[in-house]
Amino acid sequence: MIQYILESIAFQLLFLVVYDFYLKKETFFQWNRLYLLGTFVLSLILPWVKIEAFKQQVPQTFAQYPEYLWGIENADVVVKVQESAGWNITWSEGVLYGGMLVSMVLFGLKIRQLYLLSRSGEKVTYPLFTQIIITNSNIAFSFFTSIFIGDKVLKMKHDTIIAHELVHIKQGHTYDLLFFEFMRVVGWFNPLVYVYQNRISELHEFIADAQVTKEHKSDHYEQLLAQVFQTEHISFINQFFTKSLIKKRIVMLQKSKSKKVWQLKYMLLVPMVLGMLLYTSCEMDKTTTDGQDLTKSDELLMAEVKAEIEKNNLDINYITTSGLLEKYNDPETTISKYEFFQYGILQSTMLKNVQEGWAKDHPEEEALNIAFMLPSTERYNNFVSQRKAYKLIDNDLKSSVKAFGKDIAFYDNGLGAYPSDFLEYKVSNTSKLSSNELQKFNELLVRLENEPDYLTNIILSDDTNIFLIKTDVKGFRVNIESQNVKIVSEEEFKNSDNIDVAFATVEEVPIFPGCEDVDDKRACFNEKIQKHISKNFNYPKAAIDANIEGRVSSMFMISSEGTIENIKMRGPDKLLEDEVERIIKRLPQMTPGKQSGKAVNVPFSIPVNFKLQ
Repeated sequence: MIQYILESIAFQLLFLVVYDFYLKKETFFQWNRLYLLGTFVLSLILPWVKIEAFKQQVPQTFAQYPEYLWGIENADVVVKVQESAGWNITWSEGVLYGGMLVSMVLFGLKIRQLYLLSRSGEKVTYPLFTQIIITNSNIAFSFFTSIFIGDKVLKMKHDTIIAHELVHIKQGHTYDLLFFEFMRVVGWFNPLVYVYQNRISELHEFIADAQVTKEHKSDHYEQLLAQVFQTEHISFINQFFTKSLIKKRIVMLQKSKSKKVWQLKYMLLVPMVLGMLLYTSCEMDKTTTDGQDLTKSDELLMAEVKAEIEKNNLDINYITTSGLLEKYNDPETTISKYEFFQYGILQSTMLKNVQEGWAKDHPEEEALNIAFMLPSTERYNNFVSQRKAYKLIDNDLKSSVKAFGKDIAFYDNGLGAYPSDFLEYKVSNTSKLSSNELQKFNELLVRLENEPDYLTNIILSDDTNIFLIKTDVKGFRVNIESQNVKIVSEEEFKNSDNIDVAFATVEEVPIFPGCEDVDDKRACFNEKIQKHISKNFNYPKAAIDANIEGRVSSMFMISSEGTIENIKMRGPDKLLEDEVERIIKRLPQMTPGKQSGKAVNVPFSIPVNFKLQ
């Protein structure tokens, strides 16, 4: 919602800048009126509009949490439906609704002013309007079909004033002003609403002046020069006598009619609206990558590759004849993302055809269970990570891994614990293993081969790097997807500002406000965050009505700046996930965690258990 409000205000500001600099001084008054009303409505609609043809992906920083981190959780925070005697609203909601209430009261006071004036005045009914004469007054304004006019004005030649106010009535100017008055109540915090209302009110006077001076120019001009004015400060009435507007109205009356060619200025709206639609239609890409090719969405790239395959009638044989298979299997070579998608689509198409062919030829037998996955940006990044990791490992070890048909992935040394069934092997230096270390490593590889279900992995590490030696799926040689990990050397760790270190292993945990002087800051952090969740919890009414409950696992990053980022949720229903996300977003700024004296990003996981009483 905040993003929507900011986008709307930004669009309004741009529309107003164009109006003030290019359109305001022209005599196309009705066009300007339509422009002001139309652009304000557009500014409210455009942030919601997504044009498919304009959609593109804008890269943003994104961190995918490794699967094992979801398992390193604190004790559940159990939250239940609570009876509440009053409204449960946040301070920000209180400010918003409080401002709306004040604006509504002020609007009510303005209506009361009109009501009192109407009751105190003498009413005279005419076919087109009702004239309300106010004693001992110089006022002159219209409201819907009523014209309020002071008795002192009646002593002057007031037919021009009546004609002026009749223009307001016939053209329904009151509706314009009431629309912006309503928007002032809803969006009281938006200063541009007041600017829009001021501009439309000013324009109404120019429109009425232009109509009246066609027949009463000299008389009307005299009235504008009157020296004694009394006005009612009501923002949604058209006042004839307004000191701040007199000079502008006189200048506009003396201005020559604008040439029709200048109506082309309104064509500026076309590129402006197209630019706004382009902006609102952009999607955030989930992965930050370096090359221009990597900023394309998976869908667009996949469509591009499929179009080429169809155009050139390529099949699985193309992988071999083009040399793509050799490049794909060579750990020393990193293929482009386009080639990766090409390989993946051709391979998955072949596997799908095999599966469908088997089912067709053997209808009575159990279908083949072939695992195949379409290419994606995440899978490509994992593929590149494996290639980078391969270059850091001892060459003899590489040969052993290759001989046993295993894969290598790289673990950041700050990621912390890993599943207990992994085989752990620590060496002095992964770049150069001793003969004894290599022998023992080969024994571990043999042990993997003897595992009945091929699900065990080797963790190979030294004081700097941690590698994962992955297994194959038994029965069909398709590599298990590696976890999304970052390639980080010891030197890069010292120079990087974006290292992630798990909460369980970070040397200095992030400090929750209020835990600065506590000895056990880790325990204090856990206690404070559980209290925060319990205090700010609000069981969604829609979830109560639908009888939805369950456990939501949440993961978020406490950045090296101490801010909360990259909130992720896993739960039984989006209603519960959204509530946990709302609570976590309200966490305060913290003192960042540190590793080796340096501020680091710290992922933190905590489950929230929703229970209905």
